[in-house]
Amino acid sequence: MKLPSITCLAGIISLCWSVNLAGATPAKPQLPQLIEAALAHDFALQQSRQNEQAIRAQRDAVQPLPDPRVSLGLVNVPSDGFALNEQAMTQLKVGVSQRLPRGNSVALQQQALQASATRQPALRAQRAAEVSRDITRVWINLIVLQRSASLIRQQSTLLEQLTSAIENSYASSSGASQYNVLSMELLLTELADRLESVQAKQQAAIASLSNWLPESMLAQLSHSAPGPADHQWLEEYIAQSLAQPTQQHLIERLLQHPQVMAQNADIDVQKIKQQQVAESFEPQWEVNASYAYRQDDPDNMSRADFLSLGVSVDIPLFSRRVKNAALSATISSTASLETEKRLVIQQLLSKVRQLYARYPILHSRLERYQYELLPLRQQHYDAALNAYTSANGDFSDVLQSQLALIDDRMKLLSLQGDMATLMSDLDFYLSPTINDTGAAL
Repeated sequence: MKLPSITCLAGIISLCWSVNLAGATPAKPQLPQLIEAALAHDFALQQSRQNEQAIRAQRDAVQPLPDPRVSLGLVNVPSDGFALNEQAMTQLKVGVSQRLPRGNSVALQQQALQASATRQPALRAQRAAEVSRDITRVWINLIVLQRSASLIRQQSTLLEQLTSAIENSYASSSGASQYNVLSMELLLTELADRLESVQAKQQAAIASLSNWLPESMLAQLSHSAPGPADHQWLEEYIAQSLAQPTQQHLIERLLQHPQVMAQNADIDVQKIKQQQVAESFEPQWEVNASYAYRQDDPDNMSRADFLSLGVSVDIPLFSRRVKNAALSATISSTASLETEKRLVIQQLLSKVRQLYARYPILHSRLERYQYELLPLRQQHYDAALNAYTSANGDFSDVLQSQLALIDDRMKLLSLQGDMATLMSDLDFYLSPTINDTGAAL
């Protein structure tokens, strides 16, 4: 027997799937605002600025010359009477000495601190890129979860209408059975459980943003959701066409990555340290001058005062072996950092290649789900429902087809999220976010 009420609802359920979002379309997506707020309140960026200020202050604190040393002494006083005018060599001596820097060590110390300070902007740029990537991932996940929740609510509403029709048919003994009613109630319960699971993931995703966003903005997000402009951004984001560049072009792009730039700063600092150790082989000079006052002799005869000038230099008789070992160590450390830089570039290049390798397969699956599998799944469901309403099919086939249709639509959302995440990761490696938060002070 045919079920007219169910047949009428079949047309409603067979509508093309779409996510209906309430609210006016904002001028632009929310993601840039979230990233901007996160970078403005990021403690790691603040700490990096403070570190840079401290290092620059240390550079300014480097003395070009050590403080001079002044000495005052009473020299050659006779011990039998302690008379200051008895002996001709008794004198009151005032001296001053000045030690000179070893080679170019002062300038090298300032250069080392300057190079160390220039590392901080690269670290800030890397941190900004990481924050931008992580927030983008969370926001993509929120958009996908919101679409999933909308899909489940939409399907639940349609299935509730179908359930009411089946219950009415069962009550009027028009062909529906108790099994049909219980099956529909079971399916609705499963969808309700799915919805709660999606909502829990949404709340967890919003809570994860507390790692970057201030509490005031986080409270606003808890009562709002990605808007139509955010969904439009996601559609445009995953619609980009990617063509893998040449290896040379990839390496050139990766050489500008903040992580590589920070590695370059470390190498520069180490090279300067190597020069500092080499400067330790240079002699260190010290100049001194003194003036000795002498009293007149007991017969009131005037005695000439003494003026002394001198210079001294250290002779590396015992420290040369130690200095040679220190120089060898700094050379090895520089080579190690150079090797580490090549390793970083190799790792970044490998990750980028993996992303480009995943892209064509992921793009193909998206196309297949969107233009082949889902239309076929919809037709299969329509055929199962029509067969059941004309008493030529089994109700379990309708349920299985409906569950498969929902699962495939959820899978399409998951694939869209994977594609957007892939795009975000590529942006992180090839086009990292660098703004005034990463600029040098």
